[in-house]
Order: sequence, then C-alpha cells, then structure tokens
Amino acid sequence: MIISTVRLRNFPEEEKDKFPWTLPLIQNFEELVFEKNISFFVGENGSGKSTILEAMAAYTEVPLAGSLRLEDDESLAAANSLANYLSIRFKEKTSRGFFVRAEDFIGFARHIKKEIKDLSDEIEEVKAGWKGGDLKLAIGAIEGEKNSLIQRYTADLEAMSHGEGFLKFFTSRITGKGIYLIDEPEAALSPTRQLSLLSLIIEKVKSTGSHFIIATHSPIIMSIPDSEVFYFSEGKVEKVDYRETEHYLLTKSILEDPEGVMREL
Repeated sequence: MIISTVRLRNFPEEEKDKFPWTLPLIQNFEELVFEKNISFFVGENGSGKSTILEAMAAYTEVPLAGSLRLEDDESLAAANSLANYLSIRFKEKTSRGFFVRAEDFIGFARHIKKEIKDLSDEIEEVKAGWKGGDLKLAIGAIEGEKNSLIQRYTADLEAMSHGEGFLKFFTSRITGKGIYLIDEPEAALSPTRQLSLLSLIIEKVKSTGSHFIIATHSPIIMSIPDSEVFYFSEGKVEKVDYRETEHYLLTKSILEDPEGVMREL
C-alpha cells in the first residue's frame, strides 16, 4: 500500500464547537494503520467515514473527479479544514490517483462533454478562417486532443447509463500506481456492475500496486479478498472481518428470512 498511517494532530480549542470537530470520531480519533492495498471504511451515515476520506483527499491533493477543483468545492470546506490537522505517513509518494463520489460523476461527464464540444468549435473556427497552407496540419493537434478524449471517455458519457458511465470512468482514469479514494461507488452501480468494479480493482492492485480506500455500505464491495475493513461506530474505529459488519449481517438476515425480518420492523 502507499499510505501507511493517518493521525490527527491537536486542533485549536476555538474549533471544538464547529463541524467536523463536533463528530465523536474526530474527538476520539486514534491513528489508522493500513496494511492492505484495498481498504474499506464502513459505518452508518454520520459515523465520520466520508469526512475522514474527504480530508485524506484534501491532504494528499489528489484531483477531485468532478467539474470543480477539490479546494473550490464548497461541500468539501470542512474536509479542507480538517486536512490541516491530519498527519499522513506514506510508504511511497505518488502524484497519481483521484477522489470521487458518485455525485461527482455527473459533473465530470458534463465537463468532458464540454471539452469535446469546445475542441470541435475550435476546429470549425480554424476551418472558417483558413486562408491557405496545410489545413490538416493546422488542426491536427486539436483533433488529436479531441479524439483522445473520445477514445478515453466516449463522445458522450452522459448518454450511457449511470452505471456504464461510472465504470467507463474508472477504467479510463485508473491508469497507474496511485491513491484512489472512492466514496460509496455502489450508489451508481447495480450488483453486477459492482462485481465488475471489484474485478477492475483486483486487477489494478496486482498490476500496479495501487492503494484503494473506499467508503461503502455494500457487502458486495467490501467482500474483496485480501482487503481490510475499518469499522466506524460510536465514535471509534476498529478493524473487523466484513462478515462482522452490521451491513453484512443485516443483508444476510433479509436474504435468509425476509418475512421474519419484516415482522420485526
């Protein structure tokens, strides 16, 4: 793995009544020690797992896979603040990677679509004002950039189903050894597509040694062999087997006895 530990330094007393410092997890935070290339953050909504993941993204300065830069995204203001008090130890430095939330994909798809359109418009402008010489040479670099985007992402990611586009994003952007921080990818993926993502992650870990840290509620996603699960609960974090998580146990109970579970609601 690339990240070995995450610690939280003491934060100013005047911050204690503000989010995210009010989270029990932040107040009780102990170091996270990573031992696998695939790590999962698991816990209920509000447990702090996404907040820590976002702060790690801000600290490592990996790109935000959306239409904004991470430091310009107002929804990540708390994460940017928290990042100032993190201390992350790396086993290896890398500039590769990204941070992505399911909701960022729509912005990313629109951004790529706009880039392709802008390049197309630029080509037409050159053609319209061309006075002589080798037109193909004049527009070659622009067409090359446009075709590269289309080849990598397709001409219109938005035209795909959300799951198809999300997977296309992953296959296109996970290109080498890096830190890949992913928040709840299951929101955009069917169970079959989740398995496709798992297959991609396993292959990339084997071929590049990348480090994937994923916040998830999905028992399917957290079932990857040779991974580790950090379970966020009651303001603390502990490593557990994924079969010990409430997500797995509840899903198992419903599948085995849906009528019984519904009677207890």
